[in-house]
Amino acid sequence: MARSEIEKILLAKGVKATPQRVVIADYLMHTESHPTADEILEATSNKLPVALSRATVYNTLNTLVEAGVIQEVFTDPGATRYDANITDHHHFVDVKSGKIMDIPKDLVPVLQEKLGEKYKVHSYKVTFYGEMKD
Repeated sequence: MARSEIEKILLAKGVKATPQRVVIADYLMHTESHPTADEILEATSNKLPVALSRATVYNTLNTLVEAGVIQEVFTDPGATRYDANITDHHHFVDVKSGKIMDIPKDLVPVLQEKLGEKYKVHSYKVTFYGEMKD
């Protein structure tokens, strides 16, 4: 995805396309690793003439989440990860490697129907934990 396309996505979501936001969004849209803010800082720190600060990365991530450009992923306590795949999907965490993979939503049976009228489910996310086999 070209820089101009990322700028258009940001603008369409009401987000000013600053160089920092474009660099961070670009990185997230080109990775499937579900990185933490620190991993994003490390991966993008040399992409601009001026160094990115940790505060800028966190503020940018919050802005992108609030605008619906990316989403937060919670797979382990105390660690927030980020994902540019904003479609409804679930995750599989390989407990040996820590790798996180997207699982299409249609592969998980519809839980809302099983719960019946007693529960009003607005949405749900399922995280599977296990080991990937070669």
